Amino acid sequence: MKKTIKALAWAATLVLPVPLAAQADDYPSRSIEMIVPFAPGGSTDTSARLFASVLGKYLPNNPDVVVVNKPGGATTIGMTAVMNSDPDGYTIGLTSNSPIALQPHFGTATYSWDSFDPVIKLVDIPQVLLVRADAEWETFEEWLDYVKANPGTFTYSTPGNGSTSDLCMSLLAETADIDIRGIPYDSGGKAMAAMLGGNVQGVATFQGNADDAQTRVLVNFASKRSKKHPDVPTLKDVGVDAFKNAFIGIIAPKGTDPEKITILHDAFKQALEDPEIVEALDRQAFDISYEDGPTFGETIKAAYDQNGVLLKRAGLIN
Repeated sequence: MKKTIKALAWAATLVLPVPLAAQADDYPSRSIEMIVPFAPGGSTDTSARLFASVLGKYLPNNPDVVVVNKPGGATTIGMTAVMNSDPDGYTIGLTSNSPIALQPHFGTATYSWDSFDPVIKLVDIPQVLLVRADAEWETFEEWLDYVKANPGTFTYSTPGNGSTSDLCMSLLAETADIDIRGIPYDSGGKAMAAMLGGNVQGVATFQGNADDAQTRVLVNFASKRSKKHPDVPTLKDVGVDAFKNAFIGIIAPKGTDPEKITILHDAFKQALEDPEIVEALDRQAFDISYEDGPTFGETIKAAYDQNGVLLKRAGLIN
């Protein structure tokens, strides 16, 4: 009897360490869903489909990666779906800074910035101030001199109050101590059309909307110059001590096995070096900007904190 007990105890020491390794050994063994909290067709959705198209070849067992759009609720529906999914590695989310670092401030989201496991940051989405190509200002410095000399006269459009682009302009106005007037529209396309049609004098938007034939980029709100428009200065380049970064990255439900997160991270990191991905991201005016999971988590927290300050200053939250 004693020999039997000893044998069972010895066997247990061999078996106990196995489950954690075994969980990832055959992962992934089926398709992975990538939830996108935006409708099909936009730049974020396009980037999700781009990565999904190549990711399988960098994952063990070459699984399909299926993009599932869950728009609505100002992106909170899709994010909630990610949060509520099983943390088994077969559901991940693609997010920009607005769903994860902005929407939780408004009190309608059931999640916060730290309700997920960050996997990897993929790209930056530079936000810029555009004017028409025939505008009187050739440079940001000329524009700044104008708005300081003519307080309250310069008008600009944004995709809505509290949007990332709107907060970029609020940050600029606060830091540079200028009086400019924002006009919110309900989409980026309408905001751009308003500027091109002469209804407003400028537009705060994603740099991918810049068109050399119709627009002039005055300044980049990010902390570093864009690879797409390297000659366009950042705010700090022109003496305004502020910046606001926007990003796209991958998150997973809280509690996902760290080994599976590592597998996902490594696959996405290899995808960032895929020539097809590099070329396509360049066409879309995204800047590849890799961060590992822990660093991406810090970036999300920093964006969340900054957004809270800007929203309170704008009177959009208490």
